[in-house]
Amino acid sequence: MLAGMTKLGPLGGAYSDLNSADAATAATTAEELERLGYSTLWMAGGPGNNLPQIDNVVRGTSRIGVASGILSVDRVPAAEVTAAYAALEQAHPGRFTVGLGGAQHGPMPLATLNAYLDDVEPVVPRSRLILSALGPRMLELARDRTAGAYPYLVTPDYVASARNILGGERQLAVLVDVIPEVDPARAREVARDGGCGSSPPSPVTPPTCVAWASTTTTSPGCRTGSSTA
Repeated sequence: MLAGMTKLGPLGGAYSDLNSADAATAATTAEELERLGYSTLWMAGGPGNNLPQIDNVVRGTSRIGVASGILSVDRVPAAEVTAAYAALEQAHPGRFTVGLGGAQHGPMPLATLNAYLDDVEPVVPRSRLILSALGPRMLELARDRTAGAYPYLVTPDYVASARNILGGERQLAVLVDVIPEVDPARAREVARDGGCGSSPPSPVTPPTCVAWASTTTTSPGCRTGSSTA
């Protein structure tokens, strides 16, 4: 186990409003997910750079961990990542985990990620890094140079094989889409309509798309999610 490794489980949440350019909207959503008991907020970077939104969410909450899921290495300069990490670590130590990926779209993905990790490691320790890794060689890189992997759209068989590659000392956060609805007919209707809504989560009106992260491979009910298997 890496010294000082941030624990991402047992239950994490992801929600589109976390990436709102409106700091108040992002903070309100993050505070609600924190109040509901989630342990990590996963903030999708997509094709852009959401470091400012990550900063908003970390500073707008009191204890919950925040992970970038993911920052694309071909779009976000390493210097910006290290500057953001250093500032948040000084003000809110232990709260920000840097999730990286996106190199698979380039001609030399392994070399690109290795070089990027070389650039960020002087500031961001391996215990606070995680890779969006899918293939065996990427999983090996995640095992050897970071705290674990964060794959998406994978099967249970894949999870088992990924765990074998990573070994028991690294984290495996698997993002899965689940609709929070106990009525199968209603769940199918929501899925046909696109699945994810945009209204803030609340105990009264549950969101149609919230991620979960669990240290088991069993879903704690109906949610969209990321499981640390």
